[in-house]
Amino acid sequence: MDASDWNARYLAQPDVWGTTPAARIVAEVTGAEDAGLPVDTAVDLACGDGRHARWLAAHGWQVSAVDFSEVAIDQARAKDSDDGRSGSVDWVVGDATTWSPEESVDLVVIGFLHLEMESLTRVLRNAGGWLRPGGHLVYLGHAAENLRRGVGGPQDPTVLPGIADLALGAQGLEVVSLRHDLRPAGKATAVDVLLHARSWVDR
Repeated sequence: MDASDWNARYLAQPDVWGTTPAARIVAEVTGAEDAGLPVDTAVDLACGDGRHARWLAAHGWQVSAVDFSEVAIDQARAKDSDDGRSGSVDWVVGDATTWSPEESVDLVVIGFLHLEMESLTRVLRNAGGWLRPGGHLVYLGHAAENLRRGVGGPQDPTVLPGIADLALGAQGLEVVSLRHDLRPAGKATAVDVLLHARSWVDR
């Protein structure tokens, strides 16, 4: 990965992803909270300009938001505000393939991080290892099937995961959901892929 390319992209088009968090990530996190996940510490890995981190903080989470683009993190900090929220965000410039939190966390969110499959699988396994017992991991990305059946997203098949790829990344975790997710995209439909898993707890 080359951060300079992403720096240039964020400079050319601020709010490239919009300011609204992905509806599927919101739904998965909210569902986990309703099922008993404590609202405490979270990581937003490859956070971009922070739309998911800001939403998490607004709902009470203490978030470490990490991205290797310095420009994205600078833009995220500029948009951030503590007004009217109980959570907080620590904005961090860091590489998703090497960064790790100092302590275990309750939630890891990874939205639309696309790497070659070996690297993505390693990132998911590492992220699963950061979780406290019962902690949740939510990954959402453009699916491999999106090339043929969807619209938008990367056009490089080597960075588009399928169900089996995410299953490899979830090894050692309890899988809550692993599926395709169809998302309206204008007059077309995008094909995303979702992994929602949690660390095992004694029962």
